Amino acid sequence: MEGTIFSLIPPIVTIAIILITKRLFLALGIGIAIGTLLYNQWNVIDSFVNVYHIMADVLIGDGKVLLFVVLIGILSSLLYLSGGIYAFSEWGVKVAKTRVQAQMATMLIGFFTWFDDAFSCLFRGSVMRSVTDKYQVSHSKLSYLIHSTSAPIALLIPISGLAAFITSIIAGVLTDTEITSYQALEAFLLAIPTNYYTITTIILVFIVAYFGINVGQMRRDEERAVSEDILFDTKRGKVPGSEDTKLPTRNDGKMADLLFPVLTLIIVTVISAIWIGRSSAEGPITAFDVLINTDIILSLVYGAIAADLVILTRLLMKKTSGEHLKISTLAGIKTTLPSVIILFLALVTAKVISSLGVGNYLATLIDGNLQLAWLPVIFFVFAAFISYSIGSTLGTAGLMIPIGAEIVATIDVTFLIPVIGAVLAGTVFGEHTSPLSDTTILASIGSSVHPIDHMVTQLPYAMLSSVSSIFGFIVLGFTQNIVIGLITAILVMVVGAYLFKMRLNKSQTLTGEIAK
Repeated sequence: MEGTIFSLIPPIVTIAIILITKRLFLALGIGIAIGTLLYNQWNVIDSFVNVYHIMADVLIGDGKVLLFVVLIGILSSLLYLSGGIYAFSEWGVKVAKTRVQAQMATMLIGFFTWFDDAFSCLFRGSVMRSVTDKYQVSHSKLSYLIHSTSAPIALLIPISGLAAFITSIIAGVLTDTEITSYQALEAFLLAIPTNYYTITTIILVFIVAYFGINVGQMRRDEERAVSEDILFDTKRGKVPGSEDTKLPTRNDGKMADLLFPVLTLIIVTVISAIWIGRSSAEGPITAFDVLINTDIILSLVYGAIAADLVILTRLLMKKTSGEHLKISTLAGIKTTLPSVIILFLALVTAKVISSLGVGNYLATLIDGNLQLAWLPVIFFVFAAFISYSIGSTLGTAGLMIPIGAEIVATIDVTFLIPVIGAVLAGTVFGEHTSPLSDTTILASIGSSVHPIDHMVTQLPYAMLSSVSSIFGFIVLGFTQNIVIGLITAILVMVVGAYLFKMRLNKSQTLTGEIAK
């Protein structure tokens, strides 16, 4: 069955089940089962043994990623319990002096919460909502600012949970495809400039905030917020999931309760990464050698453990009740379980797909029938479609990166970096527009807006970045020049933003007050 048309059955069935049932866990589980049965010629016993070994390998090799996700969940709940989030919010109200400053601050904080995109969405929404409410920024605008600077930033910084997961996926496929031209972290770093969607999205969100470019429903929501002080559509009722955020919190929280744990996470992670990288390398080394040879996932685990210990110590020093500590810790673990399961199943799926030789088969279809120059844009579109269908950056990357790696390993390995970048770009675009995305829900809950309002208001901007990316990937494919492709994507995005602004000026529906 390997390397034949039958190897396509597991991914096709998986995607079909997701589209029909919207149940990601069930679909991935069935896909894994069918894949191992095909690989073992429908021998059930051999298939069980095969799955057991694959899962064991994943737990042993990638268990650190799963542990990190759980530790971050606990950290977020304990930060909320400490009252540090509320204290930071009070400080932010005093610092932000204008409407634009409040929006800029919301986005800039994303560069300090890069380590986990889901945490960034929920944390910044909870922290900044009281600040932006003061300046009558609609909740749909807040959710857009947060969502568009969560996963995109996490994917541009190599020491984040999302980056660590992607790096582990790349490490696995490099081993499986016997590609020796790159190491895992090196390939991820080189792919960052080819992630055109995330780059254009980050630039666009700052342009939108600064120039007050509000289109479609976003324009109507912003006008209502300024003129009527109604910050979200009350007709849709209570925000789904809002009750889940009602955890105990102390009323004596200080800024230090938030800053010390977060700074601990950052500092310990960086120091650990440098120490591990230097220990693993031999002879004279550069900073890039340290990054290549370090273990980012292990460094993040050390940082998360240290941060959890710091916030736990501060809470114990304040004589926080054991019951509150228990409730918050269990809530943190509970919220991360879906992500942990997705991570685990995605890693297992990647190995199953690799064993079936899906990439080799697709390569035979492409080779001689399609110009290689079209590979980046094709993978962007496919990844976007799958990510939208399943609402998961992690699941999509686990499906598409192995396929892309096997294709380029068979045809032309020089396209590996552009294909990885295109897949990552497509996964984020799909996640930004999917109603099934966990970050879509978390950004909505954190911003206190109904998810459908968030999706509708974010869609025009996400579409502009995606169209810009498509032009960029086409240019990249035919020129094989990453910089020219990136410049093309940025230029198309800027032109599109300018046209948005010109249309607003002509309609004269936004008052000058909104852009201030």
